[in-house]
Amino acid sequence: MHSTRPAVFDDDPAALHVLWHALDPEPGGPDVRIRAVMISSVDGTTAVDGRSGPLGTPTDRLVYDAMRARADVVLVGSGTALAEGYGPARIANVWADRRPRPAPPVLVLTRSLPGDLIAQCGSAGGGLEIAAAATTPRDRVDAAREAGVTVHVMPDGPYAEALRTLLRDLGAREVAFEGGPRLLGEFLTQGLVDELVLSLAPEIVVGGRGPGLVTAVEPRRVPMRVATAFTCPRGGLYTRWVVGHAPTDVGGTGSVDRADRADEANG
Repeated sequence: MHSTRPAVFDDDPAALHVLWHALDPEPGGPDVRIRAVMISSVDGTTAVDGRSGPLGTPTDRLVYDAMRARADVVLVGSGTALAEGYGPARIANVWADRRPRPAPPVLVLTRSLPGDLIAQCGSAGGGLEIAAAATTPRDRVDAAREAGVTVHVMPDGPYAEALRTLLRDLGAREVAFEGGPRLLGEFLTQGLVDELVLSLAPEIVVGGRGPGLVTAVEPRRVPMRVATAFTCPRGGLYTRWVVGHAPTDVGGTGSVDRADRADEANG
């Protein structure tokens, strides 16, 4: 495990260089690399008053912005996109010299394409696109396209394979997946997360009722190993984990493909 403690994390160019390369993906791996980007408090809470933003720190923002600057596509569940008020991705000035191309598209995952999601994507001016499951009603797809929203319909078949095929067709090699917790659980179960970039906010939410880092219908054990860990004077722990072997069913039964059943409330 590599560790660094930069003196002034967000102002020192040498520290920024260390941070950028601490986020380098693991060598090898699949041609489409999906890297989850999450934040939680020390107790595992991922939202305060329904949003993850209040947990953020200046250093977490640097990590989040660096992952977007690296990504070919930003992937997010529709529930998170609506709750957090997602708009088009922007490249932070601090990382702009490391990305000579435009900001990545934000691809919102959905099964039902509700009207509020269409309205949000339509008002984004092309920065938010839709990745609709193959089972999404055709009239909803048509309604979104009539509103000027770019909609990519995934091919038939298992969800994990369909999503990776879509991302490959879009030319994406590095994907920043930004949640939410239910979808992260489904992705981990289906082998759709290759790495987890996790920021631990320097606080405990006592009596909090926000969702945990991962939620799922049935328990699973997903082996992981830490590849990088670092901190900063302002507090917080910033880690990059590599997903290990195939998920294990705690109860001893086989894994069931349920990723395509993630809905707007759970994204």
